[in-house]
Amino acid sequence: MFKKTLLATLISIAGISSASAQFSLLSETRNDITFPEYTTQERQIVLDQAKLLLDDLYVHKYEKDIYYGTSPNQTGHLSPVASLNALIAQADSLSTEELNIRLQEIFLSQRDLHLNYNFPQPYSNFYNFLPVRFAQTVADSGEIEVRLSSISTRYLNFAPEIAQATAGDKVISYNGTPIIEAVENNIVYGGGSNPHAGFVRALDKLRGKSQRSQLIPEADSAVLVLESHLTGKQYSIDVPWVTYNYAPTTSSTSNTADLAAATEESTDEYAKLSKALLKQSGMLESGVLANQATADNTLSWSIIPVDGKNVGYLHIDSFSPSTSPNEAVAIIQGLLDNELSTTDALVIDVRDNPGGNIIYADTLFQLFSPKQVVPTSLRYINTEVNQYIMQDTIFRTFGENWVKVLTDVEGTEAKYTDVATYRTTPQINTVGQAYYKPVGVWSNARTYSSGDVFTCGMQDNNVATIFGEHPSTGAGGANVIAHNIFNQYIGAPFEALPHGQDMRVSWRQMVRSGHNQNSLIEDHGCKADINVSYNLENILNNSTTNFNTIAQSLLSQPLPNATVSFAQPRYETNANLNGVISFETHNTELVDVYINGAKVERLPVFAYGQSAKTVEYTLPADLQGTTVVKFVGLDSGKTPVWNSTRYVF
Repeated sequence: MFKKTLLATLISIAGISSASAQFSLLSETRNDITFPEYTTQERQIVLDQAKLLLDDLYVHKYEKDIYYGTSPNQTGHLSPVASLNALIAQADSLSTEELNIRLQEIFLSQRDLHLNYNFPQPYSNFYNFLPVRFAQTVADSGEIEVRLSSISTRYLNFAPEIAQATAGDKVISYNGTPIIEAVENNIVYGGGSNPHAGFVRALDKLRGKSQRSQLIPEADSAVLVLESHLTGKQYSIDVPWVTYNYAPTTSSTSNTADLAAATEESTDEYAKLSKALLKQSGMLESGVLANQATADNTLSWSIIPVDGKNVGYLHIDSFSPSTSPNEAVAIIQGLLDNELSTTDALVIDVRDNPGGNIIYADTLFQLFSPKQVVPTSLRYINTEVNQYIMQDTIFRTFGENWVKVLTDVEGTEAKYTDVATYRTTPQINTVGQAYYKPVGVWSNARTYSSGDVFTCGMQDNNVATIFGEHPSTGAGGANVIAHNIFNQYIGAPFEALPHGQDMRVSWRQMVRSGHNQNSLIEDHGCKADINVSYNLENILNNSTTNFNTIAQSLLSQPLPNATVSFAQPRYETNANLNGVISFETHNTELVDVYINGAKVERLPVFAYGQSAKTVEYTLPADLQGTTVVKFVGLDSGKTPVWNSTRYVF
């Protein structure tokens, strides 16, 4: 196989701590990817801290054993605490490398991408990948296939062999093993929850391995047998592994506000790194339909004509915005008020979204709902360590509701606390509705964490139809927090880990509402209302086929009977309003008016008949400062049919 060495390529990659990244071939780098040797004290610290997280903080430790069962032969799910105790008993006989591998097996076997054991440096400084991307596809017969979904010509100097391949070609085998079998052999340690996420995460690991959690490939290249989608002929390529050398950072914060934000996170860190590389390499398929950027680089949009109608498309790349959660919500609200306001339906694409800020995801539900929406609920396991953290440390300042649910079960045999939320129902409904046409959420099995939160919340609040490339989302149902954060702000019993290591733990478990009341997101995910499987045609046309299918489904839905349209901008001065807010409404009997959260009036509008009725509401004369005015349209049964919040300065 021809290989050509390339001088180190320096590129800037978003989301990666170092200013530059160095690429080389694994064959040239393998000897640099090594484990340090622990001292006796370091070995004990790592084991003690792993036990602290798994036994005292890991909120899914009971549920995982129930969902997956426990493996009698170490090849499947391992009971986290029992397996760790067994490892501790024999740890002295293991080398540092063997100890790390065994610890990683326990963490990975939970199939929870929020529960992470990061290898020590320098081993964890590397990421190995093949410059191709695989996709699970469905044939016309319904058979599951694997195809090349994209190929990065950026790395042709490393891997000239990939020039023979074409996106859409079918993968027959991987290193001599039939591809489906190769994926299934990797499912337990791919980290994906449920069968659908399990498959795609295992498939991802066949082309990309972060040495934070994965061992380096055994060989310097991977032999792929492919079948051309153009000719049907089979051919073989030997693709070298490319190594990306970077220095990962452990989680840390500088002030209380940063710490508070850290407790609101739900994201897959490994996927964020992989996605950054895929995006930089031009191998990321989701979001390509968006042709309009925004001030936040995680948000983009377009308007796409379908069957004579205009369908809005909003791509949310991540719930970790480049601006801030509040600014991102304002950007989306602005798009709905203006550029997307005249569209006939809206598709929100969260495929491959690795998550981010939970409150940000929660806040978006209301933009599409005539009724009050319900925020995501979470709970702890009842342990002395959790009691200590939330009663006697700085974490107590982040909400008395969290303190209360733990205090209520202190000293009892309860496994879990009651649920609590980051924001109350009134707090999560302060923005109000901004879109009044049919909405669809487009997800897949890589939609994870706060991506799960958003998708499930839109379904639970009955404000969108869920269209899935896979039958369910990636199923990451927890608030995640890094061990380093606990060590930084609490100290004992949390000790600093050696050699740049860190661990993360699923700390609070998400519990669903609505018609999925009391169901868990973890493992189960959000079941798609309508399946739109990914196939060869979608690879070739950038998912236009599936978009059109989704759009046509939304356009076939009946429009809401009740409508509202405001004459003035959402944000306006009282002077420009002349003290009057005007709107047209149809099929609305009553309108409740709230000023700064207090109901002040019910207007009998009785807007029925062929034409919309114009309503002019005179604002109180004594308004001072910024005033929030909310209008809620009601039908004859006093059920909310629309709402809108206006801001008067």
